[in-house]
Amino acid sequence: MKKVSVIIPAYNKAELTVKTVESVLAQTYKNTEIIVVDDGSTDDTKQKLNSYHDRIKYVYKNNGGACSARNVGIKKAKGDYIALIDCDDIYLPEKIEMSAKFLDKNPDIGFVHTPVYFIDENDNICGRYPRFKKVPSGIVTKKLLLKNFVCNSTVVARTECFEKVGMFDETIFTPADWDMWLRLSEFYKAGYINKPMTLYRKSESYIVKHLEQSKRELLIVVEKAFKRNPGLGIKFREKLVSNIHYWQALGYLRAENSEKARNEAIIALKKCRFNAKAFVLLLLINIFGEQLSGILKKSGII
Repeated sequence: MKKVSVIIPAYNKAELTVKTVESVLAQTYKNTEIIVVDDGSTDDTKQKLNSYHDRIKYVYKNNGGACSARNVGIKKAKGDYIALIDCDDIYLPEKIEMSAKFLDKNPDIGFVHTPVYFIDENDNICGRYPRFKKVPSGIVTKKLLLKNFVCNSTVVARTECFEKVGMFDETIFTPADWDMWLRLSEFYKAGYINKPMTLYRKSESYIVKHLEQSKRELLIVVEKAFKRNPGLGIKFREKLVSNIHYWQALGYLRAENSEKARNEAIIALKKCRFNAKAFVLLLLINIFGEQLSGILKKSGII
């Protein structure tokens, strides 16, 4: 059995971090090392984890963000495979076993991921992502640029992948995972197991409060991708930028700001006039105005 290093970046979520650690300890696959990188927590994370000292590696560092904590964990990992899970998410018992066996059987695959079940603050399942049935696998870079269908806390990758593409970009926050999956996909095939094996705690409060930052960072990820892949073409780039403004429009609707949502939808259409989703969204905003946020929330669209 190849060793799997599980990296858990932790910050001021002591109780939830314990749940995450417990879910990894309960895995059916036992050849694992658990590395919890405490990113300068000021709560009792360290005290809560003391009772696990003989079963996990606890590393404390000054606060630098989740990406810096992941990078510390990856560099300390001794495993053949690296699994990434955030400190408020939960693995189902066969998660690592299924992922490791998949990589064992498919040596041409660099990393594997699964769908997730969304859970609320009480661990109740409240959705699934991705919702579409057919998720791309193999060579996925162009499709992944159009939509990030790789959910954080589900990826298990060969350690050599990070040696090839480098660490997480510590200068960005919200789309740092998307940036990493894109870089991995440019050198390695992606695998997909169509069975939710992670419970992903849904909390959009940070993104909703930092939508402008999120937009800037998403555009940075696109620019980085095009510098690495100039052959993708101007038209494709315009389509991607249009998509980002469309996503921002949805974000502002979640924040119940229909005026900014309208502006983002208009920009999306200016960037790519064939963006049908942006056209329909702008039409709905003009028809329903401030009521649209509530309508879309009730329907589960946002």
